[in-house]
Amino acid sequence: MSGKRKESRYYRVFDDALALSESIEQMGRKRFDELTGRQVIFLAMICSFDAHPSLGDMARKARCSHQNAKTVLAALHEKGFLEFQPDTRDQRILRVHLTDKGSSVGQRALGELEKLVEDIGEKVGPADIEAFTGVIAEFSAAFRGSFSLLGDPSADQEEKQATGA
Repeated sequence: MSGKRKESRYYRVFDDALALSESIEQMGRKRFDELTGRQVIFLAMICSFDAHPSLGDMARKARCSHQNAKTVLAALHEKGFLEFQPDTRDQRILRVHLTDKGSSVGQRALGELEKLVEDIGEKVGPADIEAFTGVIAEFSAAFRGSFSLLGDPSADQEEKQATGA
C-alpha cells in the first residue's frame, strides 16, 4: 500500500493477507479452469459434509452471509456442478447436491487442500501457527468495529445518528 501515509508493518500485514487471498483465488483459476478459488473451496466444503448441506450450512462453514453463499452456489449451479433440492422434511430448506462433475472436482480440490495443509504443517511449526491464528483473531476483532473507516455506509449512518448530524 503506498500513498501519503507512513508505511507501517500493520499495512504490510494487511497487504500480505490480501495477497494470500489473491493467491488462493489464482490457484483455483489455474488448476480448475472455469472456477474461481472461492468456488473451488465451496466444492471442497460440500464434499466434506456427511450429508447434503443446506444453504445455511454452507454459509456457516464458509463464514459468510447466506446471500454470499447463495451467490457462489448459484454460479456453481449454472456451470453444472450442483443442483438444489428441497429438504425431504422441510420444503423451505434447500439442500445442495453435487452432480458427478461437481463431485469429481470437489473431491480433487479437497485432496489438494489436504496436501496443502500437510505441506504447511511440515514447514510451519505449531508455535508459529498458534501465533498466526492469534493475530488473525485480533485483526478480525479490530475490523468488526472499524468498517466506517473504510466507507461502510451503514456504519456512517449509525455514526451520524449517534452524533445528531
